[in-house]
Amino acid sequence: MTAQLPILTVAPLLFGAFAVTAGRFLYRRANYAVAALALALSFAASVLLAVQVFAHGTTTYFVGGWPPPIGISYVADPLSALMLAVVSGAALCVFLASKAEIETSYPLKNSAFFALFLLAAAGHMGIVATGDAFNLYVLIEVAALSGYAILAQGKDRAMLSSLNYLFVGSFGASLYLLGIGYLYLMTGSLNMADLSAIIARLGGVGSSTALDAAFGIILAGLWVKMGLFPFHSWLPAAYTFSAAPAAALVAPLTTKVMAYVLVRLIISLFTPREAWSVPAVNTLAVGLATAAILYGSFCALAQRSLRRMLCFILLSEVGYMVGGAFLGNRAGLTGTIYHIFADLLMTLCLFLAASNVERATGGRFSDMGGLFRRMPATSAALVAGGLSMIGVPPFCGFFSKWYLLSGAISAGSYLFAGALVLSSLINAFLFFRIFEIGFFRPAPGQDGGDHAGHAAALPLGRDEMPLARLVPLGVAASSLVAAGLLAGEIVTRVAGAVIPPGLG
Repeated sequence: MTAQLPILTVAPLLFGAFAVTAGRFLYRRANYAVAALALALSFAASVLLAVQVFAHGTTTYFVGGWPPPIGISYVADPLSALMLAVVSGAALCVFLASKAEIETSYPLKNSAFFALFLLAAAGHMGIVATGDAFNLYVLIEVAALSGYAILAQGKDRAMLSSLNYLFVGSFGASLYLLGIGYLYLMTGSLNMADLSAIIARLGGVGSSTALDAAFGIILAGLWVKMGLFPFHSWLPAAYTFSAAPAAALVAPLTTKVMAYVLVRLIISLFTPREAWSVPAVNTLAVGLATAAILYGSFCALAQRSLRRMLCFILLSEVGYMVGGAFLGNRAGLTGTIYHIFADLLMTLCLFLAASNVERATGGRFSDMGGLFRRMPATSAALVAGGLSMIGVPPFCGFFSKWYLLSGAISAGSYLFAGALVLSSLINAFLFFRIFEIGFFRPAPGQDGGDHAGHAAALPLGRDEMPLARLVPLGVAASSLVAAGLLAGEIVTRVAGAVIPPGLG
């Protein structure tokens, strides 16, 4: 059974999607339980796989028994195994926390939402595990099409925003497919390990115009899919106007999983030395990353609602990961790998907290007075997520920024380093503004007197969410500290295991 663990991380989700679709016509009330069970089984398989990989090394599963380069392989090394566990755990947390929200946001389409949710989770997990470059494209489309559909079922301009996301996302996926097509014409293979060996024999990136073109087109496609500036136009609107459960799933997973793909291609397909061998590409990547950090941070300053502010912070976080990957040194790449996990957990925590705040207050800053007393547990999670985004130890955000700053200074990329520091300062202003509103200002409808006195006079926990929503949020908030305390282990046993030795 252990040999089948890589495929067992995805199989329950696919069977669950089929079951809830069939359940729409058979026994509709069981669909939530079926979907939750599928996610729980997937998470359990992912945890078991991670334990196996860290104990015994890389595990490979050949789909249909066909060995590479002919067949499709699913590969679990320390990086992909931990990523599978985190992605599946995040999907489970979102689903368990969103039961009431799903019932109100999708009252007549519960079964369809459950199926799309499971397919989106399966697509993201398949992206992480696959060892085949074309199968990666297929899984990108599975995750994307499911995401477009669930994001469209929101408020106001949700459908239009999702349509814009579809157009931009399809363009990015097409670029990736075109680049892989070029590689296939040159190598005759789609298996990543086989491709890497053939590319090395051909001389690697920088040795031929065709290889350089393929590399550049693949990079452009991934940057579009990640929402890197200036390809970001779809992201803020798509996540702002969608229903809370959809945003809480797609926002933590999509950009981080695509950043994982970028790192995976740098490490496993082209190798870091080849990927960094073209100075113009490094300069462009770090330049766009710096612009993304500054643009996202300054746009976040202008927002007046919590979720939209988080969307622009998310844009700047994409810049963190892309810039670190192209600093050209080990510290930068290590920072990117660690930040993928840290940012996924931070975004999960903050979007779950924002969902609770929106449900109670509407989510506008002007309506969040007295929040710390009205929703103490949600506010505590919001504080944890905010402090991690700022980069305060022992939260995980501090350690990823430490490695990224170290890499930037070592590479002489002082503009990128300055953007990282400025972004952290802006994040501090943004979140402490929310803390000030929630702690000192009166709740809407209260008048006169001292602000702090008004906040204290409110009934404790008046607007707090039920335990079913708070437990997943608490797990997400606790994971920020756990990931910070385990930063050394993650860097050594995950990043250290996949980054080739000898990098500066």
